[in-house]
Amino acid sequence: MAYFKIIQFKGIAPQVSSRLLADGFAQTAENVELDSGQLVPIEADSASVLSLGSSNKRSVFLYVDAAADADKKWLQSADNKYQDFMRGPIANDAYDRVYWTGDTYPQFGTSSSMISGTHYPAVSYRLGLPAPADKLATSKSGTADATQIPNSVSYVYTYVDSVGAEGPPSPPSDVISLTDSETVALSSIAAAPAVPNGVGAYYLDNSAGAKKRIYRSNTGTENTQFQFLAEIPYVDTTYSDTTDADELGEVLPSSTWIGPPNDESGTYPDGMMLGLVFVANGIAAGFTGNTLCLSEPYLPHAWPADYRISLEETIVGLGVTGNGIAVLTEGTPYFVTGADPAAMTAVRLDTPEPCVNKQSIVDMGDYVLYAGTEGLVAISGNETRIVTKGIISPKQWNADFDPTTLQAFRYEDTYIAFNTDGSGNDTGWIFDAKSENANITTLALTNEVRGGYIDQKNGDLYIIVGATVLKWRGHGSTLRTLTYKSKKFITPAPTSMAWVSVEADTYPVTIKVYGDGTLIANYALSLSGSVFTQTTSTPGSISNATLTEPVMRLPATVAQEWEIEVSGATIVNEVCIAQSIEELQAT
Repeated sequence: MAYFKIIQFKGIAPQVSSRLLADGFAQTAENVELDSGQLVPIEADSASVLSLGSSNKRSVFLYVDAAADADKKWLQSADNKYQDFMRGPIANDAYDRVYWTGDTYPQFGTSSSMISGTHYPAVSYRLGLPAPADKLATSKSGTADATQIPNSVSYVYTYVDSVGAEGPPSPPSDVISLTDSETVALSSIAAAPAVPNGVGAYYLDNSAGAKKRIYRSNTGTENTQFQFLAEIPYVDTTYSDTTDADELGEVLPSSTWIGPPNDESGTYPDGMMLGLVFVANGIAAGFTGNTLCLSEPYLPHAWPADYRISLEETIVGLGVTGNGIAVLTEGTPYFVTGADPAAMTAVRLDTPEPCVNKQSIVDMGDYVLYAGTEGLVAISGNETRIVTKGIISPKQWNADFDPTTLQAFRYEDTYIAFNTDGSGNDTGWIFDAKSENANITTLALTNEVRGGYIDQKNGDLYIIVGATVLKWRGHGSTLRTLTYKSKKFITPAPTSMAWVSVEADTYPVTIKVYGDGTLIANYALSLSGSVFTQTTSTPGSISNATLTEPVMRLPATVAQEWEIEVSGATIVNEVCIAQSIEELQAT
């Protein structure tokens, strides 16, 4: 006598023969979560949370949260652009700044500029400020103080935008001799900087508080430090200096504060900075080509050239963990650590695991997951490993899991991936690394998922479907239909299984039984009061029946390989197939 019973359900392992799968592992595990060991269907998505400006959006960012979906404020990417948004690192920022990369050049916006009209951001600005192109002109007047040794002085000035961000200085003016009794007229203060390629704008609005700051050297050479002299309205183009040498203020802080790589192809042949992320200690990071870029702490407009780290391989994307940055490249990954952007160190990891897709990179907390050439790769500190090894073969990974097109997110401590290849064959899958079985399940999608957003405050995942944003699994009262197909159970010799049972929390459920690869039974089981109704579909050698328990007779079939498939929008606790009713009940 023989029977097979499943009470502990697990995920799929495509690399393993269906005859050799461990107990509970499946050939199919779709639209299901397995945390409890039961088959639990996942919830349907919510109704539309947001109507987008078009059906070509790839990224959104929840800027203003609100209790009601209608009151939430979402930023949207440009059409067909994957953009990385980052909230400003300053706590209680009066301007509520958000920064992003992935469009035409790095940008930022404020609450007053972004939130107007119908679709946001309404207005944005170039990130970073340029140095004034020309040096100041000087004209000295007055009589030198004969009792004072003259200082040899020089001047520079900077732009300060409407939210107080300061740019790098102009070239120093010609050196002149100066005593405290003399006055210097400064001119040639540019009215406004040129905009690269004539596209976009800096946030230099005089009415909103933009300024210019003038600095003067105190000891007299062009190579010495410059100290604060004056701050003037942004529209002013002249200034009269009557300040004594001992009245100068703080040293110029922004001598190295250039903007991030932008759309100036002559300066940045590898293109603008991409992949903006917040690291720690107020530091932001991004990349261009094979160069990792780091900002001044708490100053995302300032990206000193001295803070840039050149690597051997072209960078694909960045992942942030608690103790550093995983820099993922077209070749070997790197791990970058340090608390000060001026002293960050990059370690080239031992295992060459290229990243094939920036959108696959997900911060899982203590480690980063991403799509490699041979499977799903994890980086934790200086360790690299393929977490799908032994579960998915490299050939299956590349043929069936579409690593180059997937986009992934962290959801309830799982890695959830949506495959979007434009073919209309939209699928998804989930890798549950926290499970001792490293469960992998699949998703049946009715629409293409074009992008998404994770709310870091509560872990909610929002997905872009067409021209709308939906909350993933946000419809708690409506469940998707799960499908689970068991491994192949092998009997020592050809055997006739006579009974199949399924225990679920609610009904209906559908159960199919296969013998030697052929469908021999296809039943729909429903429950009304205490009476079960079995409805038979093709093949139909067993008639419809009324039952007192969820136990169904199988047609007479002799086979050696047996498979059970169950589906339904309900929790399934166990399934069993047996030769005799006594054997079934005894289990």
